[in-house]
Amino acid sequence: MKKKVYACIFTLIITVLISFILSCAGTPEVSAEREEPSETPSETAPEKPTQDLTDTPSPEPSTEPSAKPAEEPALRAAELGEEEEMIFYEEEMAVLEGSEAGAVPPGKSSRSEETGTSYSPSSSESGLKAGFADDNKQYGYFMDFLEKYKDVRHFPMKVQERIILNITDNQGKSLPNADITISSISGRILCKGKTFADGSFLFFPLEHENDNAYRAEIRAMQKTETLSFSRQGKREQIITFPFTRAIPQNVPLDILFILDTTGSMGEEIYRLKTTIELIHMNLTNLSTKPKVRFGLVLYKDLYDDYRTRTIPLTENLDEFRAALAEVEAYGGGDTPEDLQAALQESVANIRWNTGGIRLAFIITDAPPQLDYEDVPPYPETGLLAKEQGIKLYSVGTGGLDLQGEYILRQISQYTSGRYIFLTYGETGESTGGAPGSVSHHTGSNFQTDKLEAIIIRFAKEELSHLTDEPIESENPYFTASRIQTEEREETMEKLFSMAIQELIDYSAFSLSEGTGTAVLPIQPATEDSALNAEYFTEQLTLACGKAEDLTLVERQDLQKIAEEIKLQLSGITDDETAAEFGKVLNADVLISGKLYKKQKQFELFLKLLRVETAEVLSVTRAMIDEKLGL
Repeated sequence: MKKKVYACIFTLIITVLISFILSCAGTPEVSAEREEPSETPSETAPEKPTQDLTDTPSPEPSTEPSAKPAEEPALRAAELGEEEEMIFYEEEMAVLEGSEAGAVPPGKSSRSEETGTSYSPSSSESGLKAGFADDNKQYGYFMDFLEKYKDVRHFPMKVQERIILNITDNQGKSLPNADITISSISGRILCKGKTFADGSFLFFPLEHENDNAYRAEIRAMQKTETLSFSRQGKREQIITFPFTRAIPQNVPLDILFILDTTGSMGEEIYRLKTTIELIHMNLTNLSTKPKVRFGLVLYKDLYDDYRTRTIPLTENLDEFRAALAEVEAYGGGDTPEDLQAALQESVANIRWNTGGIRLAFIITDAPPQLDYEDVPPYPETGLLAKEQGIKLYSVGTGGLDLQGEYILRQISQYTSGRYIFLTYGETGESTGGAPGSVSHHTGSNFQTDKLEAIIIRFAKEELSHLTDEPIESENPYFTASRIQTEEREETMEKLFSMAIQELIDYSAFSLSEGTGTAVLPIQPATEDSALNAEYFTEQLTLACGKAEDLTLVERQDLQKIAEEIKLQLSGITDDETAAEFGKVLNADVLISGKLYKKQKQFELFLKLLRVETAEVLSVTRAMIDEKLGL
């Protein structure tokens, strides 16, 4: 009996020991799995380190990646206004993603080998992350980019001077698809084109260097208006028609994808296949009910199995999806591909609508071939696109080099489009792929979102210009808060340095090195802010003196000249008076500001004024913690 009892006890002890050993053995296995970094490319790029100085050691994440060092946590770039929420976006995205979990897109292996990562979408993944830069909005920054990297091989496009014609009706609303002819004073035709949905048309005087005075003839709704303007005049010209515009109820919206289909493009093709229905749904369900058509121009290179292949624009989504399903990524070899042939096909042979909106998205990870003589160079097709009012957006994907970025940005800026770059989780200027493998140079002037969301957003923006509620453009601003670990002057120097750079980057007139600059005293909105307005003016002047592109007019000269012409600097409240004062100072540009006191912070508006024409070149805004004041 005792033997049985002992045997039972022994068996029980052994069982407990085995269970304990097994449970202990299992613990590190689970832990290691959780700690192991995923090989799946990140759904989102690392967030921009918040630039808000707070009393907490860790800044809040912003929605933008940053090319600025993480050591500057004091300032935060923010956006005015909120993006209109996309219809069905999250719900439909979840449905689409849930159905594709674990699928591997064809052609992905090529890029995986290059970057050392594997592609394995999961139900939580929601699309290729992308950033975009508007090189017509950040015109000054783009001019610097063109100059800095001008040694890469490219065809020149003379965009260093730009005049924007804005065509409106008698209520100030845009007139799209107006026909524009610009001639010299002698009557020689210089260029032709159509206005975009926002009523704008870009004219580049350097393309016609022998002329300094122009005459624009604009025809809209069978009416004609004319305008005379000069090369030295204002950078923005407004032409108003004496009638109210008429917009079709179902605006035609054409979206053409110009798609590189060589072997490394598998992931991008896969994402387009899985999100095209989402893009279509978000656009066709708008209250304006646009008439949406999709089309494709596929391209490889001259000696591949095809050079270009076209799927015409169609309103039938099922028909387009069936054609898109047949597209595969394969072939290639040498890096350049024949984008120029694809552009020629897209502009010359696609049957675009004539009374609506026309958008094209170039998607590639390679620069174009530039040696083939049987296709026109991309500046010529860009000119044809502008004549037809076709916006050419460009999407640079993983592996795109500097030459490719340079050319894509040339094409998009010239046709009023934007440059988009895919991001895979890296930070700074390498964002867009494996560090060092992808080129984009945008500073901190860009935003990120899912690629399909960006396409939807741009199409919505275009459509919104033809409604009574256009989507407002997003204007950047900065916030600065007091923190204990940084001196007040150090924080203010960062704030005003960033604000000045913003004014330069977004200037409608390209500023050259040594531009003569005067800083006017910041005007307080109320008397109780006068002391802080004077303090902020000092900080602004110090930061301006350190800006590479600006040569500062000395403060004592500013006051002396003002006294000589019997003018109180504090009395300069309008742009015309400021410009006249700037001429006496022999300054090229002026920086002025106005300060408002809110509950626990100051709101400071700054603007850059061109003296010659008294026009505002750019504006920015700063929200400043009251603890940073006096």
